[in-house]
Amino acid sequence: NLIDPEIQEETSTKLINLIERITYKKWHINITIVIQDSFKLQTVALIDSGAQMNCIQEGLIPTKFFEKTKQRLSTANGENLSVKFKISDVHICNDDICIKQTFILVKDLDIGIILGQPFLEIIKPFKIKNEGIITKIFQ
Repeated sequence: NLIDPEIQEETSTKLINLIERITYKKWHINITIVIQDSFKLQTVALIDSGAQMNCIQEGLIPTKFFEKTKQRLSTANGENLSVKFKISDVHICNDDICIKQTFILVKDLDIGIILGQPFLEIIKPFKIKNEGIITKIFQ
């Protein structure tokens, strides 16, 4: 059963285009994290559209802000991550705009801070430009 090479090429092009559309995107952003007006951290966060939750590497934030959690988190390849704590009411600030979010603390996170889908839901609608993410909130 032979398939016409032109049809096969067209089909694989459509498949590649579909895969490109559902591929998760990542960007970096300069932020200041503020917790209860008493703790501030200036850092670069990774915005990751594939991350189901906002994550902070354990050790970046003082333990007095931690709350116990039973939330579970796994990596893209299905590996479970050690999660025992979360931090509510974290303000993510960029320029004069602050957005309140909850983060889970991850022991073996190789990136300090990941802003995931909960963050992206707040800043919707947004546009993706060469210089990064543009949203009405930051205009």
